[in-house]
Amino acid sequence: MTTESTPNPDDGPESDLATTSSGDPKSVPTGHPLAFLFFFCGEFAERCSYYGMRAILPLYLTQALHFSDATGLALYSQFKTACYALPLLGGFLADRFFGKYNTIVWFSIPYVIGHFVLGIESHWAALLALALLAGGSGVIKPNISTLLGATYDQQRPGQTQLRSSAFMWFYFAINVGALISTIALPYLRDHYGYATAFLFPAWLMVASLAVFASGKRFYAKETLVHQVLSPQQKQEQKAVLGRLLGVFALMVLFWVPYEHNDSVWVFFARDHVNLAMPLTNRSFAPDQLQFMNPLCVMIFAPLFGVLFPLVDPQAKIFTMRNKILLGFISGTIASGIMTLAGALAQADTKVSIVWLIASYVLLTIGEVLVYGTGLELAYSAAPANMKGFVTGCFLLTTAIANQFNTFWSPLYNEKLPPVQFFGLSGLFALFGLIGVMLISLPQSDDAPAPEAVT
Repeated sequence: MTTESTPNPDDGPESDLATTSSGDPKSVPTGHPLAFLFFFCGEFAERCSYYGMRAILPLYLTQALHFSDATGLALYSQFKTACYALPLLGGFLADRFFGKYNTIVWFSIPYVIGHFVLGIESHWAALLALALLAGGSGVIKPNISTLLGATYDQQRPGQTQLRSSAFMWFYFAINVGALISTIALPYLRDHYGYATAFLFPAWLMVASLAVFASGKRFYAKETLVHQVLSPQQKQEQKAVLGRLLGVFALMVLFWVPYEHNDSVWVFFARDHVNLAMPLTNRSFAPDQLQFMNPLCVMIFAPLFGVLFPLVDPQAKIFTMRNKILLGFISGTIASGIMTLAGALAQADTKVSIVWLIASYVLLTIGEVLVYGTGLELAYSAAPANMKGFVTGCFLLTTAIANQFNTFWSPLYNEKLPPVQFFGLSGLFALFGLIGVMLISLPQSDDAPAPEAVT
């Protein structure tokens, strides 16, 4: 059973547009529907809440709750594993039982509760909060962008450029929210304590839920209908997954060292980095430099989106394979820089913050290329009846990497000093790079690629 968005002429002026247009783009408005404001503001607040909470979580686990670094890293990796694995469950529940809107609203309630519980400085409260936060964030994650696309398909049929623009601004909202919160939360923590700092993302999530829920009548109308797959469709699913399996396995190797940027790198910054910016009086908290990631995404994602078609309009040079390859190269170099920084760092000598900034820049370039192109590959190589499922499988590669880090990250400083840990972690990306050089990617079905929404 799948969820379909069907027009209903009794549901207000927005759905009337779909029924009167008959799919002709000339007969529908060319501007964004009112629903977009609710999506934009709601997603901005939710992602600001989520990334702000995550920004200070590793140090909260070790400083306030007094977990060891190894235990804190393991818990944090398990939390992120759940956040990236549960979107498959979220899509299943929305498609089979509840619909996208109801799934988002209902699972946002434990999400909100989790934020408030996290401020209680107790081991059991933290574990309960992380379970609620992972469940809420993971389950609603695949449904917001899907409902956004369905709303445009229903209310602005044929306006594909308008829908692409909506996803671009949606992606922009995500990273603006992440940028603000990763700067603000460490500041609030340092000046007012963890309990007060966690109230900021908690109330942002309340605002996000209120904004999103209030826009219900402007969204696509959903009707649950039964769909039984034929034997041919089932065989097609197996064939697609088989072709993509090798590519996805290599992407796991990229995410293993990448996922250290908001955990292990924070601990390295705390212990081995001079966090004063050269030539200025500005100094950063160890976890505050994470703002470099959303900032660089906001720079490089649109830059590459303009540059690649301009330089290579036929996509003969910057093919999907070559863009993924460039992403692996950039990520491998980032790990190499962290390895050198680890070699230079001594017990009484701290390395310049420039090393960490350079690593964040290169790692984010790799992220934009691998993640954005990976979504494009997952969407375009999949048949029409399973694009969402294959995209969910692609997102699962991050969950697998985080699950591996549940065991790998705790080795940092416990059994492996920084230079060895970052060097060995970089080998994962290097092996993946070599693998990408040796494989051929599945052929696209020439379907339009989705925007990179995280």
